[in-house]
This record gives sequence, structure tokens and C-alpha cells, in this order.
Amino acid sequence: MNNLMDQSNKAKTVRTTSNGWMIQRIAKRLNDRMEQRLAVLDLSTQHFPVMMTVLENDGLTQTEIGGKFGMPSYAISRALDHLEAKGALERRQHPTSRRTHTIHATEVGQKLAPQLFEIVRLLNEELVSDLSVQEREMFQKILTKLV
Repeated sequence: MNNLMDQSNKAKTVRTTSNGWMIQRIAKRLNDRMEQRLAVLDLSTQHFPVMMTVLENDGLTQTEIGGKFGMPSYAISRALDHLEAKGALERRQHPTSRRTHTIHATEVGQKLAPQLFEIVRLLNEELVSDLSVQEREMFQKILTKLV
């Protein structure tokens, strides 16, 4: 029984001091909050990176968009379909390939951008709200270095 208790305590210590476990917990919390905020705009965390990528790099192909963050092509296609149905994006014929389309933000998509930027700002603010200004700066530097 004592050995089982030692293993249990050790397992808890390993888990709760694991950088990976803590990062996963933070990521889960951020993802849940992001989903809640995006739902108001009829978007999800599957749509968000696609929309942000197009806003940053208008005119990329579907493959190029997926390559930016490693999303499978079927998921990119679904996200593009949803964003196109919302009127936020449009597909245009690629100038040199009949089988390829470039993806562009529409006026609706451009008007959506400030709301997306605000969601990111608020989530980032919530994430570091318990940190001092100095800790926030250090946290940003550490994250940047790790990424």
C-alpha cells in the first residue's frame, strides 16, 4: 500500500510540474474561450486561422494557406466553404493554373478583421492578467524563444 501511495504522489508531482501538461492546460483554456467568442460571429477555431491567414496574405492558394499552420486540406476546404458562404472570403481563378484558386478577403471579411483582432487582444490580456508588467514582458520573450 505504501508503494502505491508513493507512486501516486510521484505521478501527481510529475504531472503538475510538467511544462507540457501546463502548456496543454493553458492551450485548452484559451481554445475554449476562443470558441465561445468566435461563436458569436458564427465562426470556430477551425475558421479563425484560415481567416487570419487570408487577412495577412491575401491571394494565397488553399495549399499555401494550409502550409502556414499544418491544417489538413479537408479542414481547410471546410473552413473556406464556411467563410465563403458567410461572404467573408472568395475564391478566384489562379492566373496560371486552371485547377487552382486563390483566396481573397471580401469587404465582409475586411470588416470582420477588427472583431477578430479584438478577440485576440482580449484573450491575450486575460491570459496574462495575473502577471506584472515585467512578468508579461518576460513571458512574451520566453514564448517567442520557444516558438
